[in-house]
Amino acid sequence: MMKTKILLPLLLFFSFLNLGFYSVNDQYLLDVGHTYIGFDVERFLVGEVTGRFNEFAGDISLQNENIESLQANIKIKTNSLDTNNEIRDGHLKGKMWLDTASYPEINFVSTAVTKNQENQYVMEGDLTIRGITKRIQFPITVSGPFKDPTKKIAIGIKADLVIDRFDFGIMFNKKMDNGSFFIGNEVKIKIRTLAYKK
Repeated sequence: MMKTKILLPLLLFFSFLNLGFYSVNDQYLLDVGHTYIGFDVERFLVGEVTGRFNEFAGDISLQNENIESLQANIKIKTNSLDTNNEIRDGHLKGKMWLDTASYPEINFVSTAVTKNQENQYVMEGDLTIRGITKRIQFPITVSGPFKDPTKKIAIGIKADLVIDRFDFGIMFNKKMDNGSFFIGNEVKIKIRTLAYKK
């Protein structure tokens, strides 16, 4: 009886160790000062409009430093769009484009990270623009996690992807004399993030 009383707490103790010690779920917050979320879109077939979003927030979780366990959640303030041209910014924030008054945020929530045949990591998730949610996939490059010179644990993620604005209800389609759209339908998105462990 005495042995049973001693063994039971020990078994429970080691069970908690197995659950906690071997499964560490670390949380990271995006560092706004070292994160870039930008875009390029073709204009008049001979150039591109380049812009960025200046206000956003996000978090990343990582279990046991396993990249395939990585989860990301990012919220972007649409009204923070900046193409270095106030008149153009006003048009892009209007009803025909992002309609920032009705849709103040762009949201992305990852659902999976896998490794493909080229040994690249591919992130899959739900992107919501103008209230329309689409499942997307794109390759990512992950650096870290590691302790940087500031003694903080950091992780970096790079991603380049292309979306079709028509998929998200951005239907402006005025055409030039040659039949081409004033503004291309493909939007190239560039993301460079740095996140610090909480």
